[in-house]
Amino acid sequence: MVDPVVERLDALTGSVEDMRRDMAASRDRAAAQERVIERLHEENERLRSGERMLLLRPVLTDLLRLRNDLLRQAGTLPEEMSIAQTAELLESFAYSVEMALSRCGVEVVRPEVGTAFDPAGQRATRVVAAPSPQLDGTVAGVLGDGYLDTVTNRALAAATVLVQRWTEPTIVEAPAGPSN
Repeated sequence: MVDPVVERLDALTGSVEDMRRDMAASRDRAAAQERVIERLHEENERLRSGERMLLLRPVLTDLLRLRNDLLRQAGTLPEEMSIAQTAELLESFAYSVEMALSRCGVEVVRPEVGTAFDPAGQRATRVVAAPSPQLDGTVAGVLGDGYLDTVTNRALAAATVLVQRWTEPTIVEAPAGPSN
C-alpha cells in the first residue's frame, strides 16, 4: 500500500518540477525576445542614420560646393574691387544658398512693402508712424526674409518687418490771448 503522504509529496514535487520547467522556458523566451528587440533597435538606428544621410546629402553637396566657391573666389579677388562688385558677388552666393534651400523644400519669402502685416509669417521688430490711415497695419520695410516649409506650408522663420501704425494727429489749440 502506498503512503498517502508520499503520494501527495510526489504529486507536489512533480508540480514544482513542471513550474520550474515552465519558468525556465518563459525566461528563455523573454531572453530571445530581448535579443530580437535589441537587434531590431540596432537595425532601426542604422536605417535612421541612412535615411538622415539620404535626406542631408543634397544639402551637404550644396554646402560643399558653396564652400569651394567661396574659397576659390577669396583667392581670386582683384585688389581693387568696388562695392557694387562685392555686393553682386555676395548676392550670387546668397542665390546659391536659396537654390539649396529650394531643393530641401524651403522657400525664401520676402514681403512686399505696403502689403498687410501677416503675424503668421512676419515678425514686427518696430512700429513706425503711417502717413495715412490706409497704410495702417501694413509693412513699411523688410529687415530680413522669412522661410516657408513648402511641404507643410508653415513658416520656418518669420520675415522681420517694420509695421506702420496710423495715429490720429492731435490738434493743439493755441492758448487764448487777452482780448482787446
